[in-house]
Amino acid sequence: MLKNTVIWRKEFGIESLLEEDLGTELNKVVVSHGVDKEGHTVCYNVFGEFQNKELYQNTLADEKKWKKFLKWRIQFLEKSFRKLDFSPTGINTIVQVNDLKNSPLITKKELRLATRQAVQLLQDNYPEFVARQVFINVPWWYFAFYSLLSPFMTQRTKSKFVFSRSTEALFK
Repeated sequence: MLKNTVIWRKEFGIESLLEEDLGTELNKVVVSHGVDKEGHTVCYNVFGEFQNKELYQNTLADEKKWKKFLKWRIQFLEKSFRKLDFSPTGINTIVQVNDLKNSPLITKKELRLATRQAVQLLQDNYPEFVARQVFINVPWWYFAFYSLLSPFMTQRTKSKFVFSRSTEALFK
C-alpha cells in the first residue's frame, strides 16, 4: 500500500499541486475550523452548497471540472495534514463532518462520481489520517447511496463512520 501511495503521489504531482492556484470557489464547501474534544482538527464538508447552480456549473459540470475539484480537495487535505503533529504523543488524525442538508448528491451524476473517486483516493492514499467521519442531516436516500459505496470500503474505514439525521452526533 505504501509503495502504491508513493507512486500515486509522484504521478499526481503532490508537491507541485501544493503550489497551484486552484481558486477559492470551494472555500464554502470545505472548511477546516477548530478541534474536537480530543484535539483532532475538524474539517467540515457542506454538500448543500452544491445546490448553488453557478458553483456546481463552475466546479462539477463536466469531467474536466470535477477532476479539478478532486485536485482542489487533495490540495486542501495535503495542507491540512501537514499541520498535524506526528510526534509520539501528538494528534495526527482529523475528524471530518459531512453536512448533507440540502445535498444534491442523489441528483447530480458528476458529484456522485467525484465523491466516489475522492473516497477511493482517500482510502488508498491517506490511510489512517481520519479518526472519524461524522455525517449529519443525513437524508433517507443517503443510506441507499452508502450501501452502494460501502462494498468498496474496508471494514476499518466503515467503522469510523457515524450517521445522524440531525446535528446531535456533533455533541457526542
